[in-house]
Amino acid sequence: MTRLLPLLLLIWPAAAADLPGSQDPPLMKRYAGSEIIGYRAPKFDEFLLPLGKPTQLDPPAYAKSQKVEGLLSRYTYLAPEGRTPAEVFRNYQLEFQRLNLATLFEKGANVSGWFGPTLARASDEDGLAQILSYNEAQERVLSGKSKDAQPVWYFVFVTAYKDGVIPERLQSSVTKDRTLVHLVIVAPEKLEERMEFVNAADMARSLTDTGRVALYGINFDTDKDTLRADSKATLDEIGRLLASDPQARLHVVGHTDNQGAADYNLDLSRRRAAAVVRSLTTQNGVAPSRLDSFGCGLYAPVASNATDAGRAKNRRVELVKW
Repeated sequence: MTRLLPLLLLIWPAAAADLPGSQDPPLMKRYAGSEIIGYRAPKFDEFLLPLGKPTQLDPPAYAKSQKVEGLLSRYTYLAPEGRTPAEVFRNYQLEFQRLNLATLFEKGANVSGWFGPTLARASDEDGLAQILSYNEAQERVLSGKSKDAQPVWYFVFVTAYKDGVIPERLQSSVTKDRTLVHLVIVAPEKLEERMEFVNAADMARSLTDTGRVALYGINFDTDKDTLRADSKATLDEIGRLLASDPQARLHVVGHTDNQGAADYNLDLSRRRAAAVVRSLTTQNGVAPSRLDSFGCGLYAPVASNATDAGRAKNRRVELVKW
């Protein structure tokens, strides 16, 4: 009888041991309890997406591949002790299903001994090449994309550490057979367009796991607190969330980037949060006693304000459990 693996890819707060300055991608969730040990922030670049087995090591080449370009980011995760590559890989397969991604290529254990080395040749200092020598028999690969007109491309490589030189900062945590995940994401240049919609079920899951959920599908006219029509889908999902749990109460919190004066942004974030509450109570039938509003302005960023992509992540509305 087939034993079902538990789904553990939950929204998870950044671990204390995460590489300083690193963060999870906007959409794909980390395997619960994992640590980020390698990170490259999104920047425009090309990536040769594997769609077949490797045929050449240097430069990397595959039986079938597709060159994609956009905001390329890399994430290397150290899975919790005792989690096998098979279990972690199965959870990423389920995460592909949750995100409704199209799977373009998939290979289980014993795919080849070349995926790790080819990726190491193509990665940055804090990418896959930071840990040497993988267990080639444990390599698992998953390539896919979103079903949008301008897709987000995903590549997942799961393996286990074997032996070799370990950077000093990782010597206390990386041990033989510890499962590792390398994730490559290539998104359109307008990254904020890929962060918009979160349904009621995902909101509920995030609120349960972390006590908050960041929303990017609530949009306003420039420098105003007027909700745009394209916010309706997300507002309706908040209404469904509250209808499904009559006891739930939420703080609606507005956030901005750092463009403009701090006092102005603080006031704007407060007015925008209040506008969301007004809409939910008047248009979605939510009792006013179940909501309140607050604004943080630029004082609680989730990304660097030095880039367009970072500022896009900072411009958000959050729901926080009351």
